Parts: sequence; structure tokens; C-alpha cells
Amino acid sequence: MNELLVREATVHGIDSVLPLMQGLAAFEGYSEQFKVNRNSLGQLIEHNSQAGVLVAAEDSGEEPYYVAGMLVYFYQPFTYDLQPWMVIKELFVAAECRGRGVGEALFNAARAHCIARGGSKMKWEVLADNQSAQRFYKRLGGQTESRWQIMSLEL
Repeated sequence: MNELLVREATVHGIDSVLPLMQGLAAFEGYSEQFKVNRNSLGQLIEHNSQAGVLVAAEDSGEEPYYVAGMLVYFYQPFTYDLQPWMVIKELFVAAECRGRGVGEALFNAARAHCIARGGSKMKWEVLADNQSAQRFYKRLGGQTESRWQIMSLEL
């Protein structure tokens, strides 16, 4: 793999990010409910100061870069400590790039982003049966929350 660059996604890179999001939807089994399109992704990237997309792109020296992975995040406003928390909504690495440090580079860039914004905590969800993702996050210092049970309401 060539040098890996992690940066904020731009609207010019939507066509590289959208297939990764579709790949994640297929991996997690919600392709039929997937509603992100070029326009909605562009709105997120350009106009939302509380959310964003980091991309890990392989720098081959030519444009466009090959996007190997992406991390979608948003900030949860001030919590009990009056500092924002970063919520990692999605972290996905293209199958052919797994095991090469792409996910770790994205995670570390997100950590740096959170610290730069004055954040005090990062949170994320992991599928219960995705043991490799759980090992990955634990290796990077993540801990399983034992006091909280995730709940949701489909609307």
C-alpha cells in the first residue's frame, strides 16, 4: 500500500465515500433500508459543523486517491462534564485493505480531532457478533460499557 493520508472528506470525494457506505450497509445487513445518496452525503460534508466524514486515502501520487476506509462521526453536545463527546457512527475499511492499519489510522485521526475540539470522550457501537471489531477497539484502548444498555425506537 502507498502512503496513507487521513483527512476530512470533501464534496469532490463523494463518489469514493458512497460505495464504502453501501459496503457497510451490506456488511451489517441493512442495504434495503439504506437511504444515503450523493445529495444527502454532500449536505453532511459541506454544511454540518457537528458531524463529518474522515477518509483514509492511499496516495499514489495521482488524483483521485483510492479511498481505503471512512469514519463517520458526530459530536454529542455538552454532557455532564461540559465537554463534547465524539460519537463514531461508522468506521468501515474496504475488504481488500483490512489488516493494513487503515482502521487504526482513521481511529487515531478521530481521537486527535476530538481532542482538538475539546472533547472528553469517544463513544461507538459494535455489532455483538463482530468479534474482530471488538478486538480491534480493545487493542486501541476501548472498553466495553457495562452500566448502559443501548435502546432504540424505530420511527
